[in-house]
Amino acid sequence: MKSLSRTLWAAGFFLLWWGISRVGLFHPLVFPSPGDVLAQTGRDILTGELPGSLIFSLKMIVLALLPALALAFFMAVTAVYSVRTERLWDFFSSLAHPLPGIALLPLLILWTGLGTHIIVLIVFHSVLWPFYINMKSGFREISPLWQDLARNNQLGRTDYFIHILLPGAYPSFLAGLKISWARAWRAVIAAEMLFGTIGNTGGLGWYIYNKRIFMDTPGLYSGILILMVIGVLVENLLFKRLENNKNRRWGRTE
Repeated sequence: MKSLSRTLWAAGFFLLWWGISRVGLFHPLVFPSPGDVLAQTGRDILTGELPGSLIFSLKMIVLALLPALALAFFMAVTAVYSVRTERLWDFFSSLAHPLPGIALLPLLILWTGLGTHIIVLIVFHSVLWPFYINMKSGFREISPLWQDLARNNQLGRTDYFIHILLPGAYPSFLAGLKISWARAWRAVIAAEMLFGTIGNTGGLGWYIYNKRIFMDTPGLYSGILILMVIGVLVENLLFKRLENNKNRRWGRTE
């Protein structure tokens, strides 16, 4: 039912778009028709420009996202078992979390020079802190009933971690993962727009920026639509499955 509803909404959106473009309220250079955008998308796919840009952006996200999630998870676990460590991580988090990753771009270039590692570091920064905060909150908000159960069964640290902490923090893990993905996606596009290319290589952010420079409006719309499509695919193929797993664990049905 939800899939049908989303399909109808998407069809209505494109129908409205097509209608506005046909009426001629806006110049095609400002508001191209869906047909022009799809045609430009097809041409850029055939030339390899669009797939290459998309693959580059996704590669940057993977290179930054996985290490950032691993480090944030380690920080959250150590914070649970040590008050001093928690205070240390919280201090760094209070300093770094409000700082936009893109603001670090000039400093990172000054310190480390030019290279694709700049984009990876910006995405890493954007992911690390929100995931740490969510995971630590999940560990701290374990139900008292579960904690009493662990004490009554005299669970050791390892068993407590595997059977109490991890299952109890799963909702926070999922929420943190969704926030981290969104932050990573925005950070990589923003960094690519400002940073440009390394040699002949550029990501989806540079693709969109480059289309604007040359007033290729259909290509500009195409890049934005690709961003939306990727977001929908990740939501449906990854996060929906994780949410369904959570619902089954807690005995809920959709």
